[in-house]
Amino acid sequence: MSIGTELMAARERAGMTIEQLSAATRIRSGLLTAMEADDFARCGGNFYARGHIRSIARVVKADPDVLLAKYDETHPAVDPDRGRREERLTAKSPSLHPARPRWTLVVGAILVCLMGWGMIRLFTLPSDVEANASRTTPTVAVTTPSAKPTVTKTVAKPPVKPAKPVTKKVKLTLTATKDGSYVTLRNFHGLKLFQGLLGPGSSQTVVYPGSIRVTLGSLANITIHINDKPAAPKSKRFTITPTGAIQKDK
Repeated sequence: MSIGTELMAARERAGMTIEQLSAATRIRSGLLTAMEADDFARCGGNFYARGHIRSIARVVKADPDVLLAKYDETHPAVDPDRGRREERLTAKSPSLHPARPRWTLVVGAILVCLMGWGMIRLFTLPSDVEANASRTTPTVAVTTPSAKPTVTKTVAKPPVKPAKPVTKKVKLTLTATKDGSYVTLRNFHGLKLFQGLLGPGSSQTVVYPGSIRVTLGSLANITIHINDKPAAPKSKRFTITPTGAIQKDK
């Protein structure tokens, strides 16, 4: 019997569902399902996988040493000395950086050339004008009276103030039914807005000026209202945009 089968049998002996075990251990239901299918790659390494196994054993009243021994049979630990040697070799390897052009020197040389050319033109311009004037024949200038310009008065218009952007806020209300569910709310950048277990009959309301990412342990045990309107998402993980629309997370 594999370690995943042992975890499933221990959970069933405790009379718990995946959602109830997820709420008690704070481990995602998808990760629990993968562990029962002997897929521990999503745990992030042996250290975290062993910690999850201990948490599950504590909740379902099983012997953690027996489950960990079963896990070690198929997932041997990595030699830490070998990992440290590889890290030291990687740190000692030289790295080559491409030479960058010195733009300050280039710009300085261009400015010096422009200043020199300007000084030459400044001292040679009067002699050029005199030479051209001596070669030209005198011409008679005829002046004609010009019409008087008309002056038009312009009225200055007051500056138009730019309109302030209107930030839309999303109001999300979650109400727990049946056995309740574990809920995590984050903003678009991953900052936690709320995280905890909603018991039967309890509710949580969040008003936020931006997108809200929602993760539910049990979709069937939560009633959802967006901007005071009932909503029915089709997935446990979804995002609510500032307009109130629901997008399924990938």
